[in-house]
Amino acid sequence: MKRIRSRMLLLGLILATSACGAQPAASRADGSAQVVRIGEMAVPRAAHQATRLPSGKVLVTGGCSGHCDLSLDEVEVFDPASGGFRSLPPMAVSRNSHAAVALEDGRVLVLGGWSDREVTASVELFDEASGRFSSIANLAQARAVPMAVRLADGRVLVTGGQTADMVPLDSAEIIDPATGRSTTIASMGSPRLAHAAVALGDGRVLITGGIHARRGEVLRSAEIFDPETGTFEPTGDMAFPRQKHAAVRLVDGRVMILGGSDAGPRSGRYRSTELFDPATGRFSSGPDMLSQRYKLTAGALLLPSGDVLVLAGAAQVERFDTAIGRFLALTSELDGPHELATATLLDDGDVLVLGGYDEQIETSSSAWRIRVGRH
Repeated sequence: MKRIRSRMLLLGLILATSACGAQPAASRADGSAQVVRIGEMAVPRAAHQATRLPSGKVLVTGGCSGHCDLSLDEVEVFDPASGGFRSLPPMAVSRNSHAAVALEDGRVLVLGGWSDREVTASVELFDEASGRFSSIANLAQARAVPMAVRLADGRVLVTGGQTADMVPLDSAEIIDPATGRSTTIASMGSPRLAHAAVALGDGRVLITGGIHARRGEVLRSAEIFDPETGTFEPTGDMAFPRQKHAAVRLVDGRVMILGGSDAGPRSGRYRSTELFDPATGRFSSGPDMLSQRYKLTAGALLLPSGDVLVLAGAAQVERFDTAIGRFLALTSELDGPHELATATLLDDGDVLVLGGYDEQIETSSSAWRIRVGRH
């Protein structure tokens, strides 16, 4: 474990209520799902990554511990069959607020993040067969809190993040796992930190929101990366500026943007959602969630049913039911907001929830299994 500056990690703790309305909408409860505490990881973590492996197990890498003042190189694997965790050899570099991407060949690419008091350019590959990491060529730009998305051809797009001086980046690069090298590409139209990125059905990548400057503006803008041209082009703006929000591609190809906050640290967090239509390049208002949510980038996902499960940022767990177009509350919930927790879909359709921290920035080692009703 290595000490890092927690203020660099957190970018402010949002304490106020949202400008989008203080009262949650009434909704039916979803009694078809259960939230079950299943044990603990070896170490408390937030701002970590959890990635499903070809075997169905889940790789858990790095993160911050304590009050997010400790950076981790510890690695563990969750086995859904036994319900337990097993520690693995550590990464070469401690890292939190990093990115991890499952590759086509089953390996996991881990890159960037805060390490000690610096931002790292380190890139490592995890091979499940050996249970170990190997280092490959560094990123062209050291970056913490980057977004990384696997492209249709197997390469990985890396965008934005921040420097060690906490300056948001507009730079982007592509890692080719076949060569182990990273290549700088054209920059985004704006610097972005705490943004969201999601692959569209046609192979392009949607980039939304984020922080534009070291002390300032949160963006409403969005842009699209086209791998055919290797460039970013602007698209329609969101209705609200958002940072630390989530983006989930729906079965019909649209993208649901969920929660986040405006220009903090004393500003509001949202329960609103927006829907991006790739056919028109525009956003439209979506249904409100039941809870205001912030720091949920890895805490929302698409279920096999086509519904969306949302859990990080509030104790309440909710599901967007596509059949009725509304969010439903699960009848059981987590023991706190678990900001910066991870949600990972398991092979049987259940969802694994790991770690995160509460509003006192106390990290958690808890593990939960959400048994989602089959629809």
